[in-house]
Amino acid sequence: MDIQDLLDQGYTGNMDVGELESRIKETFEHPVIPYIKKLPFEDTFYNPDDTPLSEFNELLSWVPPGHDLERPIRNHCGPLRVKGSTGNNGRVFTACSNDADHYIRGKCNHCWSCKCPVCLNDTCMRQGTKAEMRFVAYRLLCEKQGIDPGPLGHWVLSPDQDLIKRKMQSHEDFTKFRRKMQKDLVKVGAKGGILIFHPWRMKDDLWEVGPHFHGFIHGFLDTERFLDSHEGYVIKKVHSKVKIESIRLSMAYLYTHEGIGLYERQPTTDDYIRKIVNYYLPGLQTPERQDDGSMVIRNRYTDEDYADQVLGKGRMVGEGIIDWFGMIKDSHFSQVRNNYFGDMANNILKKVCVENYRETRTCTHCGAELRTYAGLCDQCGEQSSHIFENNVRVFAKDADYVKELVPEIKSGLSDSGMRWGDLTPKVAMIVSDKEVMDNIAASRPENALKAYSSGPIVRHLC
Repeated sequence: MDIQDLLDQGYTGNMDVGELESRIKETFEHPVIPYIKKLPFEDTFYNPDDTPLSEFNELLSWVPPGHDLERPIRNHCGPLRVKGSTGNNGRVFTACSNDADHYIRGKCNHCWSCKCPVCLNDTCMRQGTKAEMRFVAYRLLCEKQGIDPGPLGHWVLSPDQDLIKRKMQSHEDFTKFRRKMQKDLVKVGAKGGILIFHPWRMKDDLWEVGPHFHGFIHGFLDTERFLDSHEGYVIKKVHSKVKIESIRLSMAYLYTHEGIGLYERQPTTDDYIRKIVNYYLPGLQTPERQDDGSMVIRNRYTDEDYADQVLGKGRMVGEGIIDWFGMIKDSHFSQVRNNYFGDMANNILKKVCVENYRETRTCTHCGAELRTYAGLCDQCGEQSSHIFENNVRVFAKDADYVKELVPEIKSGLSDSGMRWGDLTPKVAMIVSDKEVMDNIAASRPENALKAYSSGPIVRHLC
């Protein structure tokens, strides 16, 4: 039986076989990613004074995204296919049930790590979406309360090269240096934002060491005042006369070639009992300290857990297997985390509650439901849905007051059949992810993707 026979008795969209196969395997890849995968990276180790390595506190190794070539094999990353099938006719895909020309995409298994060469592109796009949600949530809260967040700008900040090359060798030194620079930016007008560290700049045939930061920052920055107290630094705004068309795509671009700083932690800093309890009972309130000193409560299943569940493994299906060696190895080797600063920091822009519910996915063109098909021979498919995590955020000054009201509000919403997304647009103190998504959808330009797919911008922003 050939593929045409399968199509005749299976999927009946308005697309011929060749085009259908092509669209299923088609993926958007950011134009900078081929340069990440193909060009060599210079070693970032810098020790002109021949300082003994034992004197470096938590020595940092900087690696580019997509460097772990074994990770896709370990985590089975890549296209999902019907068991026993080969080729694209067995690819699992999601499509508009009315017309595949509207939407069609092959499904993949992801480890959601920038270290993975297979998942790199999708992970960066996902991180870009999360960043956009954060920036828009901050802006909406400010606007609701009559606060001017200032313009959002994309900045490039290059410290004195000898200084930053020294500071980036140690986790402790680098963390202190970045925190100080964030505080200094706040002093000269930054309201809040995030700094992404790039250890390299792209040349014709390699990535050359040239450490600098890219910052997405709200506020008016007094660059002259900043440079007066930072000799040897360079700070400039990217496309100062052009409004940022897409936070999501701009941030995704920065994540594609950020530096991943790896370091070995002291074994005494790990609490293995807590790790085991969190594995078997993730619903418990288990605090975890982040690099910026803030505490995060790990009390929900992760995206990796849901991905494992699809494959029939993991703690969500009752699998009690723990990779002890992996747990010890992963806990000893950590990586530098990006953190928001100023009024966008975790201790200022706080999460007060989370509402999880299953949401049916629909086509943005015609409103028909999206369905997932197990290969071209699948005639009916299954309804496509996802678990939507609707986070509700407030400013720290309102957090205690809102937290006291959360149980009462939840009860009232439940009785009325409403959700937080229906309530937050009417309340100045709070903002929800659903409200943020609606705001993004209403303002997103159709040509944003084309603007950030052009070749010249790749080299200009590196």
